[in-house]
Amino acid sequence: MVIGVAVVIYVVFCLLTGLCGSKRRLGFIGTFVLSLLLTPLIVLPILMLTGPSKGIEWRPQDPQRG
Repeated sequence: MVIGVAVVIYVVFCLLTGLCGSKRRLGFIGTFVLSLLLTPLIVLPILMLTGPSKGIEWRPQDPQRG
């Protein structure tokens, strides 16, 4: 029972890591699989050190558009 809960928590953290990497070159699936293979504790700092994909342009949100 405890192992099952630990696996579910691990997969949830991997999903959250995948969401953090969705704007990166690997995308959600690549980041998710990488965090499953390595660990989210290794992948998250790598994501923080790397920038978003060059195809994604960051723009400030227009307050008038809502």
